[in-house]
Amino acid sequence: MPRRSRALIALVVAACATPKPVLLSPKAPPTPVTAEVTAPPKPSTAAEPDPARAPIPEPNDPVEFLYARRLSFEGGVPLVSVRIAEGQREIALVPQGSMHVAPRRGASVDAPAGGEWRIKLLSGAPGVFRATALVEEFRYADHDGAWAAQRTWTERGYDARLTTVGAAYGIAGRVVDTRRMLIVLRGDGSEASARALADDAERRFAVRPEINREMIQRPSGHLALVSPSGAPVLEGEDAFTLTIEGDAGARVRQVEFGTGYAFHGFEDRIYAGKLIAVVDAHGTLALVDALPLERLAAGIVPSEIFATSPAEALKAQAVTARGEILAKIGARHLGDPYSLCAEQHCQVYKGLASELPAPSAAVAATRGEALFAKSGRLVDSVYSAVCGGYTEDNDVVWGGPPDPSLRGKPDFDAHDALADAAGGVNESTLHRFLASDPGAFCMASGFARPNKFRWERHFSETELDALVAGLGVGHVIALRVPRRGLSGRARALVIEGDKGSARVGPELPIRRLLKNLNSAMFEVEHPAGEWVFRGGGWGHGVGMCQTGAIGRALRGDDYKTILKYYFSDAQVARIY
Repeated sequence: MPRRSRALIALVVAACATPKPVLLSPKAPPTPVTAEVTAPPKPSTAAEPDPARAPIPEPNDPVEFLYARRLSFEGGVPLVSVRIAEGQREIALVPQGSMHVAPRRGASVDAPAGGEWRIKLLSGAPGVFRATALVEEFRYADHDGAWAAQRTWTERGYDARLTTVGAAYGIAGRVVDTRRMLIVLRGDGSEASARALADDAERRFAVRPEINREMIQRPSGHLALVSPSGAPVLEGEDAFTLTIEGDAGARVRQVEFGTGYAFHGFEDRIYAGKLIAVVDAHGTLALVDALPLERLAAGIVPSEIFATSPAEALKAQAVTARGEILAKIGARHLGDPYSLCAEQHCQVYKGLASELPAPSAAVAATRGEALFAKSGRLVDSVYSAVCGGYTEDNDVVWGGPPDPSLRGKPDFDAHDALADAAGGVNESTLHRFLASDPGAFCMASGFARPNKFRWERHFSETELDALVAGLGVGHVIALRVPRRGLSGRARALVIEGDKGSARVGPELPIRRLLKNLNSAMFEVEHPAGEWVFRGGGWGHGVGMCQTGAIGRALRGDDYKTILKYYFSDAQVARIY
């Protein structure tokens, strides 16, 4: 590891530690921790040196690197592991340059460019995990909210536990804190038990749980590399590392994407960086791309915003995407041999084909930059596609304490026609706001037309009754929004039926219950035989409005001005 790179890492705080955090030696790892909390966690205090801690191992062993859950650096840039595929028995790829294949242990081989090579799983043993159903996630600062949620789930009849994951570490005098508090439902520890609990919670409470795995023993397996002629040329345990000469990458056959979405499919994709074939959590085969964060950002930006956007909007997206990557490392996919997936759950990454000149130039122009609050802590630089004319407070959408950097505000310049909405949209002004054209920047961009800035969804009475059947309310008689956020987004939706009533919230459970409703900025009408939702925006509305950033860039705002508006009291800082 370069001397400069090692010096970047200054501070590590164990995820659930209640003692004072420890200042580590320059090479000490920011080790993420998964731990069940039995008493309310305490805020961190000042750091103290502890030079006795072990140094960061170089990422020579691919398995150790993939499970490390810390930042490793290569060439002064963080190295990030991203899942390409998993759950396979074999993976086919075509190297675009000469390929060097190294087993975890033993002699390596070289392969010429071209021809379809295959990595086969000869045998595999799944990892040993304690599996739970993850139903809610809280910021580490929101201790009260996490404990209240645990009590709620316990009262619903589940064995609900509070678990803390992630780490806090320092880079160039700034603090990156990935710690999160999770509410998990515990059964007998098996995958089947966790999935049964997840299905039950989804049916009863309109949440969409994930399976959370606490690793007890890593998976293992025996792999083989097979030449285009079908001859085995290399065998090894657990993992192969594939390095392609130059920057040509390898074409990976039939990569699955969009799982769970209408656009689900398979396609060939080219990936650069170091490709690592490794046994995944289920004892099957995964392919992981280990690449510099800047290269990853260059692939993410055009996947998350229109590549034809103005340069300053692309730069704003590059800074927010970089911050989102940093914030997720060590807090996602803890039981998997990679830090991030390449889907919406983390951020979309499609490989080399997604890299385009203008977004890549924006990433290069903002190299190493992320958003930080005045306190020196990394800002949770979230974004959504179309705010609908007004962004929203983080606590309205996700609960927890207010974040000073994530305050809702109008996405239009003040004018007399909507003076009553400048300070917020409420129940009495929402209809007028939705019926108006406030001159919002997301509308000015043109990308929000025709059905994202304002939209309409219809549900028949029979269809709505079926959607809410799991709530046990019977035939729906009334829908009511008891409280709204600053932007008019629903904090909760009360569903009253002939057999009872239920309350669903906050924002995401409402949208999921209603077949992925565009946003929670809506009003409801009930003409004969149907329910009509009229709303604005596309997405949660917190942080940067991507189409609004485009509109502001078209007006002439630079990326720092754009980011300063959407993220209050935040500043752009370069950390490497």
